[in-house]
Amino acid sequence: HTLLRLSSLNPGFHAQRVLTARFAISPKALANPSQIRSAWRDVLDRARPVPGVEFAALADTIPMREGEGVMPYRTTPNPLPPNQETQALASTVTPDYLKVMGVPLLAGRFLNEHDREGSEPVVVIDENLALHAFGRTNVVGQHVWSSGLGGSIEIVGVVGHVRHWGLAGDDQSRMRDQMYYPFAQVPDRLLHVFSSFMSIAIRTRSSPLNIVRALQQELRGASGDQTLYEVHTMEELVGASLARQRFLSLLFGIFAGLEIGRAHV
Repeated sequence: HTLLRLSSLNPGFHAQRVLTARFAISPKALANPSQIRSAWRDVLDRARPVPGVEFAALADTIPMREGEGVMPYRTTPNPLPPNQETQALASTVTPDYLKVMGVPLLAGRFLNEHDREGSEPVVVIDENLALHAFGRTNVVGQHVWSSGLGGSIEIVGVVGHVRHWGLAGDDQSRMRDQMYYPFAQVPDRLLHVFSSFMSIAIRTRSSPLNIVRALQQELRGASGDQTLYEVHTMEELVGASLARQRFLSLLFGIFAGLEIGRAHV
């Protein structure tokens, strides 16, 4: 019964027809920030025309996969002691991330191409953060403050909560508030580090696995030294989040079968 209940939970996104993979850009591109930014734009420009691709985006964290980004924030400009700041799961993404993942937009807008280096810092938060920090979900135009994002950041949108920690584990997580900020606004000094764990996420028109070979070939880049790795569909990741519950269910079934067998001996 527990397994059936967990399987029926809404993960907060549309897992069907979504492919995810970590991606390594060319080592030659890591020489300076402008080259890094250009290299990641090129990745998306190469991915979008691949037959079968509907939308493509970059993200540093993918739901239900290993990895997390923690961002302390506060709702007042007044500094707080470090141990008193609230923390959220923070993901840096490109504008089409919401279209790829199918996360519902509840208020305002999502990140767009105008949210870039040098423009007003912006963030999109999830409904959990909106309720916990402000007591309501209609918070577009409010601000949060975070030293990690450069001070005052305007909230431009609110999205649905994603069960990042898995169908079984999200409710028990120590951190369920979420925010998204533009990859284009990541400071130059952090681009090299971020590039070591960025992923590509793609919504496809048919089975995601059908495009892997063509995508890998196209994304090798001009120098042929770029690659996809740890390739998964989102349906695989959602299913894997229930692996422990499935194993326990199997064990209980085996023990129940043994007891029934003993009772008939």
